[in-house]
Amino acid sequence: MAPPHPPLWPLETKVSGSRQEKSTTDDLPAIYRYYEAPRKRIVGNPADDIPAFLRRELSLGGLADMLKHLWLAGAERPATPLHFHAAMGREIAIADRMDLHLLWADKGRLFVKPVPRFLLDLAFCRSNLQCPDGCACCNPPADTCRGIARKVALGFLYTYACLVSSESDFHLANEKRLLPRNEDGTPINWADWKTLARELLRMHERDPDVVHPRFLRAELRLSRVNIIHRFTRLPPFRPYLRGWHNYSSLFRDNIAWMTAATIFVALVLTAMQVGLATERLQRNATFQQASYGFTVFAILGPICAFGLVALGALFNLANDLTLLIRGQRNRTGTRSRGEVSQSAP
Repeated sequence: MAPPHPPLWPLETKVSGSRQEKSTTDDLPAIYRYYEAPRKRIVGNPADDIPAFLRRELSLGGLADMLKHLWLAGAERPATPLHFHAAMGREIAIADRMDLHLLWADKGRLFVKPVPRFLLDLAFCRSNLQCPDGCACCNPPADTCRGIARKVALGFLYTYACLVSSESDFHLANEKRLLPRNEDGTPINWADWKTLARELLRMHERDPDVVHPRFLRAELRLSRVNIIHRFTRLPPFRPYLRGWHNYSSLFRDNIAWMTAATIFVALVLTAMQVGLATERLQRNATFQQASYGFTVFAILGPICAFGLVALGALFNLANDLTLLIRGQRNRTGTRSRGEVSQSAP
């Protein structure tokens, strides 16, 4: 039986006005960052190992492990056009990470990953996002399989076809530098973008499985993604993305909802106190038990809530201190080895 034909890059539209004689690595970024081990960040040259770069650049990170729970974070629908996000007062925040693309925070900030130049290069995509001969794109995929990276890339481009659907969206995307520019610095052509967007739409209508299921749910609420991450990953105190940058903001954000909850509890206790003053409820055993239970909850609830916030802060502090101490030891060890090598004859 003949091996299956490798899936091809389905797009044909050329958008950017690039030269035909250029190298396939010219559209890659200057450098990129990745984690070699937990919390150990490395800076690499994407041209040294293009497959490894694409695996990391097109990685969905922790979202890939939460796919079956993402219904809680967002509805299954196409991405909302950019002009509507602007009309709703959302701030477009550039986040050059695929796992943060189209996540929006409660404070009105929408994370958007700009389109990498290499994803609009047909020759590059056909060379590096097409599976080799004999690849069956099985699950789990082989090391040489590029099926997942290709689905992520096509799903990402499909979200842009929905984000930039009108000429006003196109001008807004160019203003925010979400779309790559031609080599002379001019924006890409609107007519070419329309052709590409319509081709992406036909591709999705013809075969929805060609895009990664993550992008079937466009905008995801970050607060709910953090909740999913806390309940599906260990340790539970670590969110998917921190919404605070120092410990004072951590306590300030949590004190706000605890204050609101305390006011609600105070209102209920006041109502119960008034009820206990009436002759009818004084003789009601059920109301007496409910009042007793809620009073105990009103005493212990705020203490437990503040304790959890303090415990979370201590957990993050311990993690940060561990990272700083480990980094200091690594720098000290590297410096010591360098001094020994210089002093050696």
